[in-house]
Order: sequence, then C-alpha cells, then structure tokens
Amino acid sequence: MRRIGISVGIAALALATQAGDSQAFCGFYVSGSGAKLSNDATQVVLMREGTRTVLSMQNDYKGPLEAFAMVVPVPVVLHKEDVKTLPRTVFDHTDSLGSPRLVEYWEQDPCPPPEPPRRSVTSMRLRNT
Repeated sequence: MRRIGISVGIAALALATQAGDSQAFCGFYVSGSGAKLSNDATQVVLMREGTRTVLSMQNDYKGPLEAFAMVVPVPVVLHKEDVKTLPRTVFDHTDSLGSPRLVEYWEQDPCPPPEPPRRSVTSMRLRNT
C-alpha cells in the first residue's frame, strides 16, 4: 500500500510540473484495486490575493472510504493547518453569487421627441361699418 502512495505522489508531481493548459478535475482519486470510484460533479472556487491562492473544492464522490485518498497537485508543501473543511453553505452562497440573473431596467428615453410648436391665438374683432 505504501508503494502505491509513493507511485501516486511521483505521478502527481510529474503532472504538476508539466506546462500547458488543461481542462479537468483538480486532482484524482486513489483507492484499493477493483474499487469503483465516481464523481458526478465538482465545484471549484479559486481566490487569489497577491501571491496567495486559495482553492476550495466540493466533490460529489461516491465510492468506498477505506484506503481512499484524493490527490490534488499543488506548487508548495501544505501543512495540516493549511487544509480546512468548509461548510456546504459556503459553496451554496458562492454558487448563488455566480448564477445568472434576469434584471429588468426601466428608464426614460434620453431623447424624447420634440414638442410641436405652440400656436398663439389672437382674437380680432372686426367692426361692421
């Protein structure tokens, strides 16, 4: 089992050092041989401030928990205090912030049509002479 972990670590390091674009899940699952692993959805939130990057992931993992690991390649060594479990409400809130919205605006026409000129009416009395 220890050899599998070392091999997976070497493979993760090799993948992390490869340059280029990728469109995939931010890591992979490892379990005992013959185990069925599945993930229907992954929600990823990436935040950056200066040189600090925070990656938050929510996975819909289905499979055995015995001898299970999720490997996420990162550019630095993480310590136990660097990894946290967030409540589901954080992802629900983030999802609602990024969801599409329908907004209807009403405004006046900035160029209304010109008003017709006003007619001045002058009354005149004619005298009959």
